[in-house]
Amino acid sequence: MTNHTIRFSEIPRTSRLYQDYLYHFDRVAKFYQAEGLDLAKLAPRTAQVTAQPFSRDAVADVLADQNRRAGAGEATFANIERLRQSDSVVVITGQQAGLFTGPLYTIFKALTAIKLSEQLRAEGVNAVPMFWIAAEDHDFEEINHTRLINREGQLVTITYTACSPKEGKPVGHVRMADGIRDNIEELLAALPESEFLPQIAADLRASYLPGESFADGFAKLMMRLFSKYGVVLINPLDDGLKHVAGEIYGRAMDHLPEFASRLVNASATLEAAGYHAQVYTSPEAVPLFMLDEGRRTALVKRDDGKFYLKNGEKSFPAEELVDTVKRCPNCFSPNVTLRPIVQDYLLPTVAYIGGPAEIAYFAQLRPNYSLLNRVEPVVLPRASFTLIEKRHAKTLGKYNLEFAELFEGVEETMKKVVERSLDNGTAAAFDETEKVLEEQLEKLRASLVAVDPTLGDALKGGREKILYQLHNLRTRFVHNRSKRDETMQQQIERLFAVLYPNKNLQEREINVFYFLARYGYELIDRLYQEVEPGVYDHKLVYL
Repeated sequence: MTNHTIRFSEIPRTSRLYQDYLYHFDRVAKFYQAEGLDLAKLAPRTAQVTAQPFSRDAVADVLADQNRRAGAGEATFANIERLRQSDSVVVITGQQAGLFTGPLYTIFKALTAIKLSEQLRAEGVNAVPMFWIAAEDHDFEEINHTRLINREGQLVTITYTACSPKEGKPVGHVRMADGIRDNIEELLAALPESEFLPQIAADLRASYLPGESFADGFAKLMMRLFSKYGVVLINPLDDGLKHVAGEIYGRAMDHLPEFASRLVNASATLEAAGYHAQVYTSPEAVPLFMLDEGRRTALVKRDDGKFYLKNGEKSFPAEELVDTVKRCPNCFSPNVTLRPIVQDYLLPTVAYIGGPAEIAYFAQLRPNYSLLNRVEPVVLPRASFTLIEKRHAKTLGKYNLEFAELFEGVEETMKKVVERSLDNGTAAAFDETEKVLEEQLEKLRASLVAVDPTLGDALKGGREKILYQLHNLRTRFVHNRSKRDETMQQQIERLFAVLYPNKNLQEREINVFYFLARYGYELIDRLYQEVEPGVYDHKLVYL
């Protein structure tokens, strides 16, 4: 494989916050850990992390049970034993339990955590790679589907529709019905025939079973992909973990007014600096959801001092609710403003691996780490790849296209291909005509202005109409020419389907099994080699 990198500043819809985090950290330093992106400072930071109190054995006991049920191997259990040791630290990432592992970046996150842990161990740090399954999230529509390229080269979506869970129910409590088998067969039918298909079929059928939860299916499949690397999975819905986390739940509620105030102030400071606040917050927000009849329901604290279920009539006296949090932590679930702190209360986290949205969340959370007397992790970007197969590299070369030109869209790319490769003579004629028109109209404008300045303004509207008509004619020519060359049109459309689907990076849309069906499970090992902690640009990986 060869590679090339693209700065995120060149990629559409990359937030200013993420760009500055990567390339101008000094501009955002006040929102994040002092170490910035300097990996050399991770090892010295471990002493500060391990000095905090942790319920290591209690958490490790739960993890041993969870990972055993997921089908973990010896390397994972060895790492769970590491977690019992007082000098061990965690490099963690996480993701929702997307159908069949969801989009590619789930895989890239796991590989980044694994690679950085290996690097730290080489430096003498007792590091463990972990993956947090966001089973408490309740937006089922975000995880009930996956996308891939079918045998015709088209982007298709596979959606689980066998049940309609009660709104607000944590996805980790959603049990799969028999319809999950239909989704597996639908995915297998879309994948290309290859020697790797039997293993993929076996793994999917053994992982996603009717009667089990989406989180369980996700865990089993992730373990089949990453078991040999020793990754440790964690599902926070476990009552044993809730029991440990109850302490930090209670601490957050005891400091509720200041917790909310710090979030509001951090958000205002972030926006005043010209950045976006990833999560909306308000003075009345509460960092816990209540599990109300199985639904994850937001709480607010109103001026009368009572807690209310958001958009509902139920209310609770303040002392009663805070006492319930401490007595029954499994009756509650942290929201996004508390979840990372819960994670780093359960685990000695030295580094968190995240994508742009997660890194944006942390810009608002830092003040509350100190409020709850916890050390915040160093937040680092995950590896970011576009996988380019030989046939698509050949198409790029054939039409003299750079990958970054796809960001301009299908229509503009078709125009470039037609004018560069198919009919550059006509393209040159259009260019020359536009140039001559511009020159002659400018001469005319100068003459008119000398007589009457208002005539120059009148010409401006006429000039725009003339050039618009020329542009419109050029667009019609491109469409006509591309339709006459069906092979070119199909190749460009397939290029977009795989490399820039839905006007998005491939890693955010396409499922890993499209590539595993073509290249086998050894592709995971090859991608592991491509992960370079400390390299934060988007990498093109040629297969």
